[in-house]
Amino acid sequence: MIKKVPIAQLRTGMYIQDLGGSFLTHGFWRSRFLVSNDRKLRKLHESNLEWVLIDTKRGLDTADADPAAQAAAATAVQISAPVVSAAEAEKQSFDDAREIIDESREQVQQLFGDVDVGGRIDLTQLQGLVQEMSDSIDGHPDALTSLSRLKKADQYLYAHSVAVAALMTSLARAMRLSEAHVRMAGMAGLLHDIGKIRDPAEMAGKAGRIIQAPQEILHRHPEAGAAVLRADPSVPPEVIEVCLHHHERMDGTGFPDKLAGKQIGLLSRMAAICNFYDEMTSSQPYRKGWDPAFALYKMLKSEGQFDMDVLGAFVRAMGRYPVGSIISLINSELGLVVAQNPDLPEQPIVKVFYSIRWAHAIPERRVDLSDPDCGSGVLPVRAPVDWAQSGLPVPPIMG
Repeated sequence: MIKKVPIAQLRTGMYIQDLGGSFLTHGFWRSRFLVSNDRKLRKLHESNLEWVLIDTKRGLDTADADPAAQAAAATAVQISAPVVSAAEAEKQSFDDAREIIDESREQVQQLFGDVDVGGRIDLTQLQGLVQEMSDSIDGHPDALTSLSRLKKADQYLYAHSVAVAALMTSLARAMRLSEAHVRMAGMAGLLHDIGKIRDPAEMAGKAGRIIQAPQEILHRHPEAGAAVLRADPSVPPEVIEVCLHHHERMDGTGFPDKLAGKQIGLLSRMAAICNFYDEMTSSQPYRKGWDPAFALYKMLKSEGQFDMDVLGAFVRAMGRYPVGSIISLINSELGLVVAQNPDLPEQPIVKVFYSIRWAHAIPERRVDLSDPDCGSGVLPVRAPVDWAQSGLPVPPIMG
């Protein structure tokens, strides 16, 4: 239910459906978000807003949040949620995801910087970030995980941490883990690479560029990160374990401890998949990222590297053709996957943009391949093409 409530009645745990004013009034980039921590609540109370709309299905009601507000809640104005098209809802989800990613990256950067100079990890802040990711994935599973692949070179470490957290959260939900485990997975993703704060500036992305780090430096960061996390008694042991073992492999060829099989904890086996996928699909100065569908194909063909049951759940979470993949269509066209059909993973929604027959771009059009009348379909191929390495220009996912 959508309710209009005075700003003074807002409490942590409420979900903002709409803000009653412009950005110049309140300073929030997003109009829909969970009031997940005291910082956001304080910013809302300090704004010039007089009222907001809350969604009681996605967050606390006024009566749930504060018994003293029950009388006021009874007089709150109830209105119907506006009707929007599927395309508008999808665009809103992507806009929300972009802002969650930007805010999360900035907060992870600040957190890593604080830890680098001896500060403590603010778990309350991290829990708020993870909750926002979880809410975003609930609303639109593809938006956060697809947009998180976009990274700037000078912010790669922080953006990669956010991306792995989003993937871990999505995977945990696909595996139907408990809410506590979903939150733990997201937190572990945010902190899995914290050991890189002690590496050279080029590796941490502080110098505006990244170079390919020597193997001996790369192999040190899990132990360095675990040492940083152990120094803070508030960090859960499961998070420390992921930090230490996200590079272990099922066949014992990983590092730093050469663990094999079920010696590797479940969250670490999940992190090994999420970390590898994000690294391989993200472009860096020294190489282009793989196409998402090609990355999944290569991971499924790997022998002994990943827990295949967990990898199967990851494929279900991402879709057979993840958002951002380029696929060949039976009418000699290329389509960029922009959304999934969860019940028909082999028939996603695509943005057709290129003619293979005529070898040039064509006017973009949106096609739902699950529609029997769409006039197109996925061209069966033995192995996906790594379009990311082909040099083919790709339109933006949303636009």
